[in-house]
Amino acid sequence: MGSLLNKLQIDWLNAVTFLAGPLVVIVAWFAIDRLLIKLHKKSKFVERVFTTGAYEKTKKALIAQRVKTFRGLFVQCLRTLNAIFFLFMFLGRFDIDLKPLLAGVGVVGLGISLAAQNILRDFINGLLIIIEDQFNVGDWVSISGFSGTVERFTMRATSLRATDGRLIVIPNGTISQVANSTKKFSMALVEVGVDYATDIQKAMAVLDRSANEVSETFGRDVLEPPSVQGIISFGASDLQLRVLIKTVPGAQWRIERALRVVIKEQFDKEGIVIPFPQLVVHKGAPG
Repeated sequence: MGSLLNKLQIDWLNAVTFLAGPLVVIVAWFAIDRLLIKLHKKSKFVERVFTTGAYEKTKKALIAQRVKTFRGLFVQCLRTLNAIFFLFMFLGRFDIDLKPLLAGVGVVGLGISLAAQNILRDFINGLLIIIEDQFNVGDWVSISGFSGTVERFTMRATSLRATDGRLIVIPNGTISQVANSTKKFSMALVEVGVDYATDIQKAMAVLDRSANEVSETFGRDVLEPPSVQGIISFGASDLQLRVLIKTVPGAQWRIERALRVVIKEQFDKEGIVIPFPQLVVHKGAPG
């Protein structure tokens, strides 16, 4: 009787051990996966390491975006490797021979790579985007007719967040041209039309004064003194004048908006007219 109880106790312990092993593996995988995601979302250590030192604001921002992009890719790779590692640990707990499985995975992987050429092209193009530093997470880009902020980048696809809130997902293999509006520096560009009867020198002086006022307001975001380029075209009813201000990446739009307000106020004060299209009709003599 005692030997039977001992045998049953040993079998029970073996069953618990057999079931507990895979359960521990699964729990450990989920725990490490959640830890990786949490570190990815909250950790700023890598960015602080790469962006401290004798860098001006623009370089800090660019390096931070670059590090954020690589950090996302690194976490994705770690999650994949973590899943594969714990999968083999889980199978090992059931004494499954992994050598045939590895050989089968290699054959299946080769078949998938030949069949899914579009996915392979996405990965290759994604790798080229990273190597050539075409854009990073946080950049404002135009791709395939869509414009938005790069919210997420993986080796397979790029996700853009448009101004109206739409999330646009573009496979990397379809990206042939990229227009990056926030790379290294940006230009605030404002064009304004004035009447043909306007004193051009006076109008350019007002534009220069307005641009300098805005530059002082946004001092840390302005990289160079503003430039009033003068007349850039003769329109049907106006003369087009242009002002340029070199800014840090991403600051050009708010500086443009502020500059337009100041120009309107200064033009009204100086009596400079911003014309609108007009049609002059000449009435012929009667008869």
